[in-house]
Amino acid sequence: MAHGRVRFLLHSLLLIGVFSLATAQGVGAKEISADEDLCRTINDPATGDELILKPGDFRGPCRIRRGGSADRPLVIRAKSLEQRPRIVYAGDSSNVIEIHADHVVLIGLVFGPTRRNVDGVRIRSSKDVSLLDCSFVNLGGIAVAANQSNLAGLRVSGNTINGSSATAMYFGCHDGMSCRVSDLLVERNRIDDVTAGDQEVGYGIQVKLNSTATIRDNVIKNTKGPPIMVYGSQDPALENVIERNFVAGSRTSSGIVIGGGPVVVRNNIAVGNAEAGIGLENYGNRNLLRGIKIGLNTVYGNESGGIMLPKGKVAETEVIGNAGWSPASVEKSCFVNPDSMDFSPAYNSRLDRSSLTTTPAWLNASDFLGQKRNRAPRVGAVESNSHARLLNATP
Repeated sequence: MAHGRVRFLLHSLLLIGVFSLATAQGVGAKEISADEDLCRTINDPATGDELILKPGDFRGPCRIRRGGSADRPLVIRAKSLEQRPRIVYAGDSSNVIEIHADHVVLIGLVFGPTRRNVDGVRIRSSKDVSLLDCSFVNLGGIAVAANQSNLAGLRVSGNTINGSSATAMYFGCHDGMSCRVSDLLVERNRIDDVTAGDQEVGYGIQVKLNSTATIRDNVIKNTKGPPIMVYGSQDPALENVIERNFVAGSRTSSGIVIGGGPVVVRNNIAVGNAEAGIGLENYGNRNLLRGIKIGLNTVYGNESGGIMLPKGKVAETEVIGNAGWSPASVEKSCFVNPDSMDFSPAYNSRLDRSSLTTTPAWLNASDFLGQKRNRAPRVGAVESNSHARLLNATP
């Protein structure tokens, strides 16, 4: 199962981006067509603070050197999400888009295909960048990379990545010192089919040492390495949050990998990964596995087990109210229809009758489907089967 393809469809409320395109142009807006010089127009101060791209293939690459302000960011957006503009670059000496300015928003654009090691969007800004409702198809490099400068306030929301030959999203610097990303929000993205070379891992989303993020409501499947990995922080006050994600089908790794804390991992579903559903790893012998909170997750059909902790390497850790089934287990009937990805508690099953008598404050959050939890919440990621919204799911 871990090596199979998982087709998974969430209810439309979880897939639709939280931003829509206005039908009327704002003040200072300019429309351009694909036969115009995109990069020159972006960087021209006379363009204004909103650039609207008509349908068509626009020529890349481009280094965006002009930004906006906190209250009036530079917005570059598609005129129509039904006929999205595509940024095309067939070379290998640059990335498709590099953002060097602050207060920049990209909405509804398409990137790819690209050659090997050519990234879709590489961010070199210092603050306030948003990448919303964009699509990345058959990239030879990273879809979204922010690993070369300190960056505060990055939002990556509602994007789709299909067919990536490298890690899909890469945030922060490996040593945790050369750069850090803070106030990072990665939500409602859909990532499918990540491959990588023999010496490469191929993550879905990775957040490096001393960078901090909220990672929520993403669907990530068929990756080579971990769909999600965070490396933790040397500062115990900086905490990552991983919640309400669906991760499935990693070919070599666990679904969610924790290389260090502090971190809250709650209300996620991890299915059919080659190792564990959720795995803790003392990455680089940094001894940062402390302040780990893992609660109310569902882990199903992962080959090496549900939740795996390294012996003697974990401190100040809570593991509460998780539900799971592995190939070696005999109890499969707790869920309504796990083979169709419905992990609601089956009526009058052990899972249906299981609830927490006390709930720590960090578990006071909506379940995987966004439903409000009971005061004594049920075990696992789905609170009840009354509003199960997992549709047309087949492993």
